[in-house]
Amino acid sequence: MLSKLVKIQQLFIFILASIVIISCKPSSDKQENEERIPLREIDTSTVLLKINNTLFTLPSPYQATYSIKNSNIAFKKSLLNPPDNVSNYTTNFKQAINVGIYGTDLGYLNIYDQIPDVISYFTVIKKLSQELGIHNAIQVDIIDKIERNIDNQDSLLYYLTGTYRQFDSYLKTNNRKDIGVLIITGGWIESLYILSHAAVESKNRQIINRLGEQKHPLDNLIEILSPYYYKSKDFSLLIDDLVDLAYEFDGIIYSYTYEKPEIHPEKKHTLVNSTSNVIISEYHLKTIANKISSVRNKIIY
Repeated sequence: MLSKLVKIQQLFIFILASIVIISCKPSSDKQENEERIPLREIDTSTVLLKINNTLFTLPSPYQATYSIKNSNIAFKKSLLNPPDNVSNYTTNFKQAINVGIYGTDLGYLNIYDQIPDVISYFTVIKKLSQELGIHNAIQVDIIDKIERNIDNQDSLLYYLTGTYRQFDSYLKTNNRKDIGVLIITGGWIESLYILSHAAVESKNRQIINRLGEQKHPLDNLIEILSPYYYKSKDFSLLIDDLVDLAYEFDGIIYSYTYEKPEIHPEKKHTLVNSTSNVIISEYHLKTIANKISSVRNKIIY
């Protein structure tokens, strides 16, 4: 199985690996230490983006998946966007936003070690990236890193967590900011979709807290998207749906306790120690889950 995965590594380099952690330099004498990264120490918490000279924080698309797995909630394949849907995406809008959705799905599959399905999602991401014309983001050193870590769940996740920052940089340079924003949006929507279903079904306090934490990132996402409101009907409908979702989040009582993070520069990660608490009724929780399902279904179908 490993050799098969190594052969298909090029299916992944176009989007969710080839432009991850571009700033990292290969180091043969430290390869073992660099690539064997404990999953519990990977910072899957936030992504910092700079758009139009304004800084925005959004949750990493893998934050939700990591929290779900850490809460011992079983893998649920039915939550993912089926690879066969890719043939339905014929516009740049649909292609870009579903790159984000498939990217989050890929993180979910990776964390739950669903190797056969990972191959299918590699293929889908390659197809969409080629159709979008953003496959020129290939970085040779990243190909090597993915090739060395394709069977290493923890290390592959480490490289995945940097994906959106690299999209932001690459697409800005090529004056395709709208594509980058859509990819970010798709990843966030899919992570919230998976998270909300887990919260409704499990009633797990950690998962509910993670859901409540999306209140401010949703506001940030709407602000990032707003300049494109009149670009197309697809953009305006998407933004309207997210604004409607934001009204539901306003009903959440949310508190946050800051704790100084543990920074480990030698391992290139930060361990977040802050905690949050969310007060939300079961009815309100189901309403949010239904709303995000509706938004997501408009994107994938």
